[in-house]
Amino acid sequence: MGERIKPILGAAGAGLVANLILVTYLFVPQSGWDLSAGLVPGWLGLAITSILGTLLLDWINQSIGNPIRSAMVIATSQILLVDVYYVLNGTREIIVALTSVVVLLLAYGITGFVYGKLSK
Repeated sequence: MGERIKPILGAAGAGLVANLILVTYLFVPQSGWDLSAGLVPGWLGLAITSILGTLLLDWINQSIGNPIRSAMVIATSQILLVDVYYVLNGTREIIVALTSVVVLLLAYGITGFVYGKLSK
């Protein structure tokens, strides 16, 4: 794991910045979410999610061997489990779901790209 610390930290940082920008300026205006409401402040929730998502990316990448493909596996899984399901059961409007799809693909794509560039 020692040789993967640099890509993990770099990708987590890039993922955090991407999520802060994409969620704050793209997803929140569409969804009407309040980033100040919740168990932790919105920025901290995004930081925790970025770290955990990058650790998941690292773990999946150990099997797949391609960081961007690994990132797309995670993003696609989340899209299917959340956005598709929520639209089908009527708890999410389609425009909000499509916005979420864009945010997930971009944020995980950026995270996977940075992870790949910082890896050997």
